[in-house]
Amino acid sequence: MSYNFKSIKAIPTSVDLTNIVLSQTQRKTPTVVHPGYNIQRIRQFYMRKVKFCAESIHERFAEILDSFPKMDDIHPFYADLINVIYDRDHYKIALGHIRTAINLVDNISKDYIRMMKHGDSLYRCKMLKRAALGRMVKVIKKLGPSLSFLEEVRKHLARMPSIDPYTRTLLITGFPNVGKSSFINQVTHANVDVQPYPFTTQSLYVGHTDYNTVRWQVIDSPGILDHPLDQRNTIEMQSITALAHLKACILFFIDISEQCGYSLDAQISLYNNIKALFAKKPVVIVFTKIDLKRFDELDPEAQEKLRRLVEENGVKCCEMSNKSGEGILKVKETACDLLLDYRLAEGSVKNVPSNILKKEEEFLKGFYVAMPKKQREDRPPVIPQEILNGEKPKLDRPTLKQYQESMGGAGVFNFPLQEHYKLEDPNWKYDVVPEIMDGMNVADFIDKDIEEKLIELEREEEMLLLGRPLEEMDEEEDPELIEAKEQITNKRALLKIAHKLKSKKTAFNRNIPLSEVTETLEKTGKNTQGVYERFKKERKPKPLSALYGEANDIDEEESDGGICDEAEEEERKHDRNERKLEKRLRSMSRSRSQGVKKELTENEKVIIILRFD
Repeated sequence: MSYNFKSIKAIPTSVDLTNIVLSQTQRKTPTVVHPGYNIQRIRQFYMRKVKFCAESIHERFAEILDSFPKMDDIHPFYADLINVIYDRDHYKIALGHIRTAINLVDNISKDYIRMMKHGDSLYRCKMLKRAALGRMVKVIKKLGPSLSFLEEVRKHLARMPSIDPYTRTLLITGFPNVGKSSFINQVTHANVDVQPYPFTTQSLYVGHTDYNTVRWQVIDSPGILDHPLDQRNTIEMQSITALAHLKACILFFIDISEQCGYSLDAQISLYNNIKALFAKKPVVIVFTKIDLKRFDELDPEAQEKLRRLVEENGVKCCEMSNKSGEGILKVKETACDLLLDYRLAEGSVKNVPSNILKKEEEFLKGFYVAMPKKQREDRPPVIPQEILNGEKPKLDRPTLKQYQESMGGAGVFNFPLQEHYKLEDPNWKYDVVPEIMDGMNVADFIDKDIEEKLIELEREEEMLLLGRPLEEMDEEEDPELIEAKEQITNKRALLKIAHKLKSKKTAFNRNIPLSEVTETLEKTGKNTQGVYERFKKERKPKPLSALYGEANDIDEEESDGGICDEAEEEERKHDRNERKLEKRLRSMSRSRSQGVKKELTENEKVIIILRFD
């Protein structure tokens, strides 16, 4: 996997973090409290501010801890690279300060909230809140150096290239100014700065190239000098870290022209000193700058030293020149093939079995991407002889532009698009609906008698659903159709009867005088004896609350339902009038209490006097 450290957010200073937290606490919590509030409400007001401030600080610090890489969880290459650039112990101590600050803030919040629960006044709760926020701010202030250190680490991690430690990698190393950066610019799309002085490259650079339709990672490392490990600076230690941890094909560059400023013996000595770092890895020794001096032009003693170096270490060697481009492709192919064989023999760094990895490599190697061929220089353009002779081409028909001009010009004439339709019959081109299927257009599928058939179907549905007599139906109709019509007719009759019974039931729920009921029954020839006794027996007595209830209960009382006697009807009317009068008297008394005077009629005064007498 590749690590992307650019997603780490910027870390504010201790002063900025304090302003952010306090401002957020002020904006997102209530800001008004009065001494007249209940003491419990006052406590909750200040406890909420302390809790919110502590949670804000906790979230900020937790985000910092989660965003920075853990030294024990990342690849050893990145862990050692961070150790080289920024000391591992300082890095862990800074993160430890953040983790300790989280615990301190949480404990401060808990302690002061516990004390606020026993606060007996607004002033005491307010002072406890101020003390809690002050101690939290003091914790943030003490973290100033650690926050600044982590911000510097974040900036450097953001500039660090995204190197995948598990992919196919070619790692270039050697003395400064031997042609490493020029080579990576030649084989990849990287744009590494190249200058004629040493140590131009001061950090790792990554480029990508394709070979056998597979993406390869090429890393350019800073130059290394030949001195003990404890004397190497930070720039050199980045190369040492990459050589030690990345399972890649090592390209060790040797400038045989000695134009880099270092002798051939010094370059051979450097290889012997650092070869322990890339033990059991494929290595290719590259002789560079052959445009200035070739291997055959060297002294026999120098040639013998280089041959002995290659034979004793069992590595391959190549020659190349970045200026002329000679041998660059051969170096790339040799290194890629060597690394591919090494990965198949040793297995992947992902602990994939070698047989599965071999199938994967063979499968990827089997892909072939077709590339467009370059146009042959000896292929002349084909130009008609008429054009070469200066003659105009002869056409059997006028062009569309000529046809347009003859029909009135642009804006007056529109080109007939139907002319380009390719149909079986050319006469179909100008049909109103020219969409054709199997030699016919849409109009050919329309039934001419569709309207008459629809009218006939509607007539049959009316005969069946609207209860038409059977005599109106044709004599030759199907017996099943006749039976279905009879069933529908019977069903409709039953529905009508049920509707009538329902309407009668609703009518009897109203207050109908007993005399009207008996007259209706006598007209229909029914026996009316015992109707009054049965009515009195079945009728339920009314509760007293219905007789002396409020005005809004009158409607429920009137909808009691059933048949009533005429005398009883008069009595009920009298009771309703009395309740209405009582309601009016109550409203008048309320109005009088509000200063509103109301005149009573003579009849109302008499009724009031009689009622209270």
